[in-house]
Amino acid sequence: MKKLLLILTVIYCSNAMAQQVVAAAGSTFSNANGSLSYTLGEGVAQTLSVGSITLTEGFHQTTISISIVNEMTDLGFTISAFPNPTSDFLKLKVDRVNLAGLQYLFYDVNGKLLSQKNVESNETNLAVQQLTTGIYFLVVRDGTKEVKSFKIIKQ
Repeated sequence: MKKLLLILTVIYCSNAMAQQVVAAAGSTFSNANGSLSYTLGEGVAQTLSVGSITLTEGFHQTTISISIVNEMTDLGFTISAFPNPTSDFLKLKVDRVNLAGLQYLFYDVNGKLLSQKNVESNETNLAVQQLTTGIYFLVVRDGTKEVKSFKIIKQ
């Protein structure tokens, strides 16, 4: 009887301590150094906040949008594109005295070149009202090297 009670207790305790999650998908990867498990659609794991930005792990982030795709480090000047998302125009602002050699290239999501021009002033307006709603890419080059690229959302 004592053995049966001990076996039932061990089985019950091991089931009570098991971790479970209801998830849409997931997987486990392992090698000789360790393992990694993940799930999609899990409950909140942690919420992080910095200023007005909040990231809650485990949930789809509908308000987060990556706008800078690529940026060369240590430029010595700043380049910005705003407003993003946009509906009428896009302003390209370059904080550099000598603009010689700078140009911008504007692509659609399929990589088709829509516009290519030299940057001639510190603030350049690009008309986008004629474009269809979607995602576009703005690439700024200095000579032949790409210094910064942006993902632009046209509303």
